[in-house]
Amino acid sequence: MKKILSLLVMSFVLLSASFSSFGATQTIQADLDVGIVNVEYSTLSTSKVLLLVEKDGERYSYPIVDTDVNQFPLQLGNGTYTVRLMQNTTGNSYKELTKTSVTLNLSNSNIVYLNSIQEIEWNEDTLAVQKAAELTKNLTSDEAKVKAIYNYITKNYKYDYNKAKTVTSGYFPNVDSTYTTKFGICYDYSALFAAMTRSVGIPTKLIKGYSTNTGDIYHAWNEVFINGTWKTVDTTVDASYVQANKTISMYKLAKDYSVSKVY
Repeated sequence: MKKILSLLVMSFVLLSASFSSFGATQTIQADLDVGIVNVEYSTLSTSKVLLLVEKDGERYSYPIVDTDVNQFPLQLGNGTYTVRLMQNTTGNSYKELTKTSVTLNLSNSNIVYLNSIQEIEWNEDTLAVQKAAELTKNLTSDEAKVKAIYNYITKNYKYDYNKAKTVTSGYFPNVDSTYTTKFGICYDYSALFAAMTRSVGIPTKLIKGYSTNTGDIYHAWNEVFINGTWKTVDTTVDASYVQANKTISMYKLAKDYSVSKVY
């Protein structure tokens, strides 16, 4: 995965370790300036490998899926995290390859939601990021920038019902693929929106869970940090209203959404 170069030149903390199960030197690093963990290696294991990030009893699990720098957020607030790399042995059983602890102490925790990560992968060459720069070029307020990006997505992107029927576990959005095809599922909409808003300096969360708008279907949406508060935005739901020339508010009621995971 290609990441923003500026993130990679900041101070890194943690460890480097070698595992014979991979056949190459694997590196885990934490960039505590921006609240991310990097995993980098040159040879994929033939067995499934997971990165587990845990804090205060809450755990996030991430598959390691390629041989470039994989970036993962430390999004559970300041404090001590346990980071473990696990390799599948058989069935649902895993062995621990390495384990370490890192302590995050950010003065502004919202900086975590400006990064390129596995779910929201982008850099300055990403086509969607270049479009975001074009859309917001002459705008001065964050709210105006969010509105411009929201309008662009809700007017131009359609829900991919066929993809929704066939998508499999372990799927991650490709921001530029969504940008180019102008079709996607809720995960694609929310990743595209987050990449574009993050790229213009607006902290944005990608959230998974449930909404009164989608019933018992697992859903993805966003929150943006505007005027000192987090506001809920759902471009997937709103696109159909906007394209039908119906009036809809950009900001949603938080009570209508039940959060399972935040990225």
